[in-house]
Amino acid sequence: MDDDAKQFIENLEARFGGPVGYRTFSTWFASNEGIIREFGVFIFEVNGIFHFEDFERKPSLLGFSLKPSKKQAPYVKFERSFDPKTIEKIEIITKSDAQAVARGAKDSEATSPANMFQKIFSQLVTKVVISGGPTYFFELINPKEFVQAIKEETDGRIQSV
Repeated sequence: MDDDAKQFIENLEARFGGPVGYRTFSTWFASNEGIIREFGVFIFEVNGIFHFEDFERKPSLLGFSLKPSKKQAPYVKFERSFDPKTIEKIEIITKSDAQAVARGAKDSEATSPANMFQKIFSQLVTKVVISGGPTYFFELINPKEFVQAIKEETDGRIQSV
């Protein structure tokens, strides 16, 4: 791990009061609250609670920073946390369904797990339904590893996917 990454993890551990356990990156994120993060979020676990946050992405061309468009809204950091014990279910669905939910064009409960054809020919995301709360959609690098980390924190209660 390089020095910047090590410093970043140390800052997270100090901020959340414990060692970072599981960590991964979601290359795309959305929620049924109308939030979409095209450049994804960093997901990590500290003391049994999963946290995620995004990062400001500054425009660049060939490694040179560009001025952001004046029409572009100023960046506002996005951070959330959830206790895995509050997860109702986890499903693999199509990214197009997740986008429709995030845009408000489809209800979160109206999505269904991806079928075999969709698993082969569609982009997929992991749908995480929080009991009495929001629904999150993560385009994970390794969805099975994420589900396994959730299962470990819930003593195997989550059996979806």
